[in-house]
Amino acid sequence: MTLYGIDCSNHQGNMTGFGGVATSFLCHKLTEGTTYTDPYASHNLAFARGRHVPVLGGYHYVRSGNGSGQADHFVARARALFGHELRGFLWQLDCEDDAGWADVKAFKHRWDSLSGGAPILFYTGDWWLRPRGWNVASLGFAGLWAAPNRGYVGKAENVRTSDWVAGYGGYDKLTILQYDARPSIGDTNEYAGSLAALRQLVDEEEQMIETSLGASDTTLSFGDFTLIRWSKEYADPGNAHENGTYPGYVAPVSSYVDGVLLLRITGTKPGDHYQTRLVIHDWDTTHNKSKRIAGIDVLDDGVCTTGDQYVNVPVRRYAHHGQHLYFDVAVFPDGGGTDRAAPVLSGASLRVAQRAT
Repeated sequence: MTLYGIDCSNHQGNMTGFGGVATSFLCHKLTEGTTYTDPYASHNLAFARGRHVPVLGGYHYVRSGNGSGQADHFVARARALFGHELRGFLWQLDCEDDAGWADVKAFKHRWDSLSGGAPILFYTGDWWLRPRGWNVASLGFAGLWAAPNRGYVGKAENVRTSDWVAGYGGYDKLTILQYDARPSIGDTNEYAGSLAALRQLVDEEEQMIETSLGASDTTLSFGDFTLIRWSKEYADPGNAHENGTYPGYVAPVSSYVDGVLLLRITGTKPGDHYQTRLVIHDWDTTHNKSKRIAGIDVLDDGVCTTGDQYVNVPVRRYAHHGQHLYFDVAVFPDGGGTDRAAPVLSGASLRVAQRAT
């Protein structure tokens, strides 16, 4: 099933129609930079609501400088138009001008903090993002919204299967495909899925999947990251492992994963340095193995204060269906000396709550 939708801005003025597009979703520009507010958004969103467009949302046009402040500006306007709860709407960050990686990263971090991690898509083009080499997916954007790599195709019937392939920004495929630009109504787009799937993407309907994991003692090598292998089958709700080993959490649906990772490391000394990381792999469910690394996030980077170090860190990351969330840990000795017994990961637990329909 394919849905069609529009993204529009002040360039269209006050809308009077959808140009014959069977509109199932509409995403309107709300803000730009830290000061600009689109004056037509309120009218056009009300127009769309009056015509019973099922999924609505807004986007921010990010500029260079103060990404965190830009997120503040966007969230304030979004809540003025949609209400305090930002889940259930189609959000987008439009990045195709002078913004840098630090701006995008700061915006996303602040957005997650203010919105409670509401899904937001990243909009750009291969012409803009590919030369920069950014792994946008590693920041946890819910998907990529862009035109085909060959550019606008003019009509929906001209879209080929190959046009959904991305191959940049850390994304294999597009989530929403922009196939044309029309001055009167804005850009026209496709979503290859059902209305229920689109609503799941924006987290409109939700329940919780919960799991708790445990791990046995593991000796760590100084300076090397060691994968935490879990001892409970709850680590594998997607049934990706048949051999009884559980090296990570497999996302059974596409949605945000919320969790807390708790580690106990013994044999450390005050001044030792430790890091814990989340390593996400795309998962080949047919061959039951990882395909490639989709992102690495440092969860905690600290200094040990005792010989029995506890690490308690939050985990928040959008994971696509089938993606595998690995966790690893490393201890770096104070002063570089390794002439003592290696530390031991003497306990680990992970409490996960994942939203799903």
